[in-house]
Amino acid sequence: MRMKIVVVAGLLILLSGCADKEPVAAPSADERESQAMKYSQCMRDNGVPSFPDPVDGRLQIQIRKGSDLDPDSEAFQKAQETCKPYAPAGLGEQQANGAQQAQMLKFVACMRENGVPNMPDPQPDGRMLIGGPDGGGVDPESPAFQDAQAKCRDQMPAGMR
Repeated sequence: MRMKIVVVAGLLILLSGCADKEPVAAPSADERESQAMKYSQCMRDNGVPSFPDPVDGRLQIQIRKGSDLDPDSEAFQKAQETCKPYAPAGLGEQQANGAQQAQMLKFVACMRENGVPNMPDPQPDGRMLIGGPDGGGVDPESPAFQDAQAKCRDQMPAGMR
């Protein structure tokens, strides 16, 4: 069974406010971590018991068909709907803004130039699908990926560093 690893870059996407509103400060790293922790706990409390805690401010989820970490399962979808108020920015139907998408594309280009030629483009909502059929077969645990990631660290969007 092929595993698809989804790096939920929801914590890297900081959505802009509307032009007619006062600017709002981006949440601090502690606030983003707290929000992601609330979301993780809510998902566990609502039918997805193996939903992971955030690591270094990011939600990294190994999707396994037939497990409780299957986003196509009814239980996962119900929990996701229930936990929507706690979802970190970038999860769901929001779109990455132009600057965020451009930064993510720079990171992807760097990864490709440094030994990960199949690094997939980011999704419109800011997620990066890595591994499995939708993720170019990229193995984030491989030495090539790890080396490229170290070389491209300065190209990573802020929430991924």
